Amino acid sequence: MKGVTSEEEKRERRRMLRVRAMIVLVIMLAYSLTPLGVQFWKQAFTDFGFDSRKENRAFEFVRVHVINVGKADAILLESGEHTALLDAGTGIEGENVADYLIRQGITRLDYVIASHPDSDHIGGIVQVMKEIPTDGFLRGVGWEEIGQEAEDLEAYLAENRVPSYTLHLGDTFTVGHAKLEVLGPMDTYESSNNNSLVLKLTCFAFSALFCGDAEKEAEQDLVDSGQDLSAHLLKVAHHGSRTSSTEEFVEAVSPQIAVVSVGPDNNNLPRSEALARLEAAGASLLRTDIDGDIIISYNGERIGVEKSHK
Repeated sequence: MKGVTSEEEKRERRRMLRVRAMIVLVIMLAYSLTPLGVQFWKQAFTDFGFDSRKENRAFEFVRVHVINVGKADAILLESGEHTALLDAGTGIEGENVADYLIRQGITRLDYVIASHPDSDHIGGIVQVMKEIPTDGFLRGVGWEEIGQEAEDLEAYLAENRVPSYTLHLGDTFTVGHAKLEVLGPMDTYESSNNNSLVLKLTCFAFSALFCGDAEKEAEQDLVDSGQDLSAHLLKVAHHGSRTSSTEEFVEAVSPQIAVVSVGPDNNNLPRSEALARLEAAGASLLRTDIDGDIIISYNGERIGVEKSHK
């Protein structure tokens, strides 16, 4: 009868629709694996209000968060489902660092790492550990003469049976896709600043260098060692002090991006001399006192920069 579709025709139409839908799905999946596809879906997440840490992380191999803690250091490293915290600012910043991690969806840390036992680097660690469990605490050498914050930290680690390890030159460990290698200190120095851990992160084609508060003596020993210091990202040592970021050291690193963790301070940091040496080497400068929390990410194709501003 004219105008009436048989059951067999209906079934055939449904079958064709399923085939077409499957073809479209396969094409979309294939497109999603291309760089353009990755960017399309990332933008789609943003447009529809789903631009959270988990959605961003799905497209990135590593994320380095330089948290705004004033003239102090607190750096979150993320790769896949793995995380590490390098320093945690002063004691009064510990709560702010913990809050930042919680906002990022961090519920557990693979490692908490202390670059050296100065209060503006380890003062907030105990508070962070009280709120966010960690699987291990890592430190460098040179903790013989320690202050009250370090004593409190040692007591907390012992009381809560947190596994603690001392890193030495040449040691390596991983955080997700990222490998971290201990490049320094090259010697045992009188200054706790020069005894800072020097860690180089590599993640596929991306690299970053973290130097704590290392000053020119330690920097020169690193240069003389012949190690590969080159890195896309340099976390500027000692908050941009003029006694760090020497011309020879900055040239050896040759960073594309240099981040200074700094805030109001009687020493007028960062010093113009240090900034000039970084700019002369071609680095783009970022500062937590101006840019707020800073996130450097790498997705296999490009390096991204996010700033919260103050």
